[in-house]
Amino acid sequence: MMNFTNALSRARRALVIFPEMSMDGETASTVFRYLSRKFSSDSMTVLVRRDQLSYVVASSPMKTLTYTTEDINTWYVPRRGLVKKMKDMNFDVAFDLNVDLSISGAFLCKASNAPLRISFAKDRGDQFYNFQVQTSGTGNRPHSYRTLLKYLEMF
Repeated sequence: MMNFTNALSRARRALVIFPEMSMDGETASTVFRYLSRKFSSDSMTVLVRRDQLSYVVASSPMKTLTYTTEDINTWYVPRRGLVKKMKDMNFDVAFDLNVDLSISGAFLCKASNAPLRISFAKDRGDQFYNFQVQTSGTGNRPHSYRTLLKYLEMF
């Protein structure tokens, strides 16, 4: 049994999985500003596809772990090397910022072994996440991210 309030407030090391479908610049900076206030740049790692690195770097300085399409197999499952990198790191909380199900993002979130794994509500999400946020802004990604931040601010 996990007390979510304590788990998030006590978390010191965070993994943020950048979404496969890029956030717009304003939304990305809002999310990263919030997470930067919650976690220091030394204790937060952003997992991002190499071709999307400019979105993260523009937001604020933080540790990044990049991957390429070669690190993902034909079935969108991360290859062994990338999964090993995730398992070798230590996180208290993992945030998967994919609004829709990303198989690779879900697998990497689970591979992080973070006791608290947060994402948006998705079909079959219970297999990968233990805290899912339901948003009503279907198709409105900025609204979904604002809703996620409102929920996280409660903890």
